[in-house]
Amino acid sequence: MALIRNVMRRYDARSMATLISTGGVLPLPLIALLAPHTIKPGKMVLLMAIWTFIALIFAVTALRRRLTDPQFAVLGGLGIAGIGGTSLILADPLTAALVLAIVAVIPAIGAITASPRLILSHLALASACTAVVLATLAHTVPTFLISFGAMFGVIVVPVFLVVALRKSMEAVLDQQTRLCGIDPLTGLLNRRGFLIRASQLLSAARSSTGWIGILLLDVDHFKRINDEYGHLAGDGVLLSAAAAIREHAPVGSEVCRYGGEEFLLFHVVRDQEELWRCAERLRAAVAATAPVTVSVGGVCAPLMSSRNGSAHSTDDVIGNLLGRADECVYRAKESGRDTTVIDTIDPIVWNDGTLSSHAAEDPPASPPSASLYEVFYQRPADLVEMETRPGRS
Repeated sequence: MALIRNVMRRYDARSMATLISTGGVLPLPLIALLAPHTIKPGKMVLLMAIWTFIALIFAVTALRRRLTDPQFAVLGGLGIAGIGGTSLILADPLTAALVLAIVAVIPAIGAITASPRLILSHLALASACTAVVLATLAHTVPTFLISFGAMFGVIVVPVFLVVALRKSMEAVLDQQTRLCGIDPLTGLLNRRGFLIRASQLLSAARSSTGWIGILLLDVDHFKRINDEYGHLAGDGVLLSAAAAIREHAPVGSEVCRYGGEEFLLFHVVRDQEELWRCAERLRAAVAATAPVTVSVGGVCAPLMSSRNGSAHSTDDVIGNLLGRADECVYRAKESGRDTTVIDTIDPIVWNDGTLSSHAAEDPPASPPSASLYEVFYQRPADLVEMETRPGRS
C-alpha cells in the first residue's frame, strides 16, 4: 500500500492512465512468440516496430511523471497509431476489434486535463484510425457502418463523460470558492469576500467619481440581547438588520458582515454629504424594521492612482479607511448610539499593483502600514482599548 501511495503521489491522473493503457500492450511480442498464429504471417517486424513506439511512450511517461499538453499530444498520437497498427496485424478479427477499442482510452485520458483543441485532435485521429482498421476488417459496407458507429460511440462517450465531470467539478469548486466569501447566516459578503473584491471596488471608484466611502454599522447593545434572550435571538436580530441594510443600500455598493454585530458598506460617493445621507438612510431603515438600532461610523476620501513607490497598496488603503471608520463608530457610541459620525480624510494615492520596473526595484521609503490581516484580525492596541471601554456595544 505504501508503494502504491508513493507512485500515486509521483504521477498525475493523466500520466497514470497513460502508463496503465500502454503497459497492457508491452507483453504483446512475448505473446506473439509463444503463439505465432495470433498475428498475420510476416508481420513480426511490423509488430516489433509498433511495440517500440508503445514502449517509448511508456518509458517517456515514466521518466517525465507529468506530461505537458504538447508532450501528451505527440505521445497520444503515436499511441493511437500504434494501437491501430497492432489491430491490423492481428490474425483474429475479433481480437483485432477488441484491441482497436483501446484507442478510446487516449482521448479519454486527454480529456482529464487537456485543452478542447487537443481533445478534439485526438478524437479525430482515433476516429480516422478506427475507420481505416474497420475498413480492412469489414467485408461489406453495412458491416463497416455498423462497426464504425459502435466504435465511434465507444470513443466519444468516455470523452463526453470525462468532460462533463470536469465541468461539474469546476462548477462545484467555483461555488465553493464563492461560498467561502459569503457569510452563512446573512448571505452577505464576509471579510474574506470583501478582501477578494477590494481591488475591483477601488478600481470602480477610481474610474467613476474618484471618491470612496466606507461605513461601519455596529448593532447597539448586541451583547445584552445575546445575554438576555440567547444567541438564537441574536441571530434573528442580525438577520433583520442585514435585510434592512441590504434593501436600502445604494445601487452599486457592496455590503458585508464585517464582524459579529458589525456590517460594512463600501460605496462610490461624490462627497461627504452623499455618504452621510446614505448612512442616515441605513440607520433609519434598521431602526424602523429591526428590533435594534445601529451606530454608524464612516469615512470618505478622494482616490488617486499612481505607479510610484510612494503610493499605497490595496491593503494600506482599505486598512486606513477601516481604522478611521472604526474610530467614528466609537465616537457615535459615545454620542448616545443610534447616530452617525462621518469624517473626510486627505486624498489617498493608491497603487493598483502595476508598479513600474524602477519603482519595483526601489525599497520603500518608510515601513509599510498595517496589513489587512492586522486590521481585521489584530486590531491596533488603541482600537482594542476603545472597544473594551464601556459603551462600545
